[in-house]
Amino acid sequence: MGAPGHQRNPLRSIKLTDFEIAATEVTNADFAAFVRATGYVTDAEKSGFGMTFQEGMDDWKWVSTQGADWRRPFGPGRPGIVGQERHPVTQVSFNDAKAYCRWAGYRLPSVEQWEVAARGRRDPNAQTPRWPWGSTFAPGGKQLANTWQGPSHRKNTMEDGYLYTAPVAQYPPNSLGLYDVIGNVFEYCTDERAGQHAAGRGGSWWCSKGTCNFFNLLDIGRMHPRATLPNQGFRVVRQVRHGQ
Repeated sequence: MGAPGHQRNPLRSIKLTDFEIAATEVTNADFAAFVRATGYVTDAEKSGFGMTFQEGMDDWKWVSTQGADWRRPFGPGRPGIVGQERHPVTQVSFNDAKAYCRWAGYRLPSVEQWEVAARGRRDPNAQTPRWPWGSTFAPGGKQLANTWQGPSHRKNTMEDGYLYTAPVAQYPPNSLGLYDVIGNVFEYCTDERAGQHAAGRGGSWWCSKGTCNFFNLLDIGRMHPRATLPNQGFRVVRQVRHGQ
């Protein structure tokens, strides 16, 4: 995994035991079932705020918004998750994602598991490509992931059809059947190697070439374990126990 000269993800050989990984990111409907069953209160609900963004703001400008949480990812007075049950859950922290995993019998992928699964069926001795489909982000001009289009965040030209998050599985899967490993929402992973336990991979709807160019298979973002934003989500994994 990794690439030559990459500071956080250098080219190296790894060995993993068998695991299963979810085909899609955890959705609002999935997380709602968890909350109904457990009464869980998220970090954003405890603190009373989350970081938010809206089209028209300057690049890199995010605001602390009272009342923003997983039900209202962009805050009160803006559309919530009603009618967006198949969109990935957001405004959940790394701690919230781990709590969901404990309830559901899963865990978060490691950065290594995520990369191996996201790259798809490829020669295990080959270097990780930049995207699951190859070296060109939009081959033939076709948008294959939900990212930000436009010269700045003042305007999203929406060539991919979505302003913010998209329902899961709206774009072609990789060769292992995983959807949205690039774009839509950053996916929480664990990163024990770097001593940074909360990491994010794959980029999000907010990412663009001029700002957070992390919508690829190589870059690894740093995440605060209690931070919540409308472009952070997760998918889950579980180990395969042979002979049971």
